[in-house]
Formats: sequence, C-alpha cells, structure tokens
Amino acid sequence: MRTALLTAGVLGLAGVVVALTSPHLAGAPVVLVVSTVTATLGVAGLAAQPWLARHRAHTAVGLAVLTLVAVHVVALFVLSPDDALFAMSPDGPTRARMALISLVLLVVVVLLGVARRRLGWSGPTFRLLHGGFALLATVLGVGHAVLTDGALEGWGTVVLLASGVLSVAGGAVAVLSRRPARGAPASGTGPAAVPPPSRRR
Repeated sequence: MRTALLTAGVLGLAGVVVALTSPHLAGAPVVLVVSTVTATLGVAGLAAQPWLARHRAHTAVGLAVLTLVAVHVVALFVLSPDDALFAMSPDGPTRARMALISLVLLVVVVLLGVARRRLGWSGPTFRLLHGGFALLATVLGVGHAVLTDGALEGWGTVVLLASGVLSVAGGAVAVLSRRPARGAPASGTGPAAVPPPSRRR
C-alpha cells in the first residue's frame, strides 16, 4: 500500500511539473493555470484513494478530491462561461460529457461515504456501489483528461494513464476485499457481530 501511495504522489508531482512547463500554459491566464493544476492534483488523489480505503484518511482525501475538481470546474466557468456551458450541453464534445458524468458520480460517491452508517447497508453492498461508482468516475475523469487537448499532452498523457491504472487496480482490490476497515463497526453478520456469551456465576 505504501508503494502505491508513494507512486500516486510521484505521479501527481510529475503531472504538475508537466503541466506547468507545457507551452499551452505559457502566458495563459492564472485561472487556467489554477484549473489545470487542481485537475492534475485531483487525478493524483483519485489514484491514491482506493489504497486508503481502510484508513481514516480516506474520507478526508475524498473530500479534498471533490474540492479540487470543483475548483477546476469553477475556474473554467470563470475563464469562459459560454464555452463551459456549451461543453456540458447535448451538443458539446464527448470528453465534456465524460467529465460531467464523472463529476456527478464523484458527488454520489462522497455522499455515500458520508452517509454510510445511516444507510445501514452490508459491507459487500456498500463496497460494490461506493467502489464501483468511484471506479467509473475515475475512468471517465481520466478519459476526459486524456482526450482534452491541453497542458497534459505527451508525457502528461502517460502520467494520466498511469494514475488511472493505479486507481483502477486499487479500486478492484478494495471492492473485492472482505476485511472490515479499521475502526469500522461490524456489518451485522459474522462472528464479529455476535455478542459474547454471558458468564454464569
């Protein structure tokens, strides 16, 4: 797990370096630079998230990723509201619709994570939905970034694809794993949920 997290961090740093040194951002408005950097860091966060599924940092990183993606989208609206609205319209490019669907799924994933205890779902059911939606959001998000002509072309594409593979691999491990997360309550079945027998005096 530590190797995967370190890899995600290196990929995130590499993505930021590639983006900031790209000719696409030479003389670009600050808001475009902010949009690109936050998106790059968001992808790195998505790559790390599945590997943190059994740690308390998972929720915090998930909220951070959603915040980064939100800043990315808002920055694009500030840069060009008309282009942003067109991109999300039915006539917009496929890569923009991929991004929109990814954002919606990411919101759903975060809401499921926050409301996990209240939902009362079994462990396998929660992992299937939460992890499955997260995997789909990641694939669509990375696909959107790869198809977008911008600062993450060339080596940036390699970084994006590597981040996507790392995230999907971690997601598959998290979804298929049966061990309860640290500090998580028992799902309601199995030996951990059975109360200990009372001692007779």
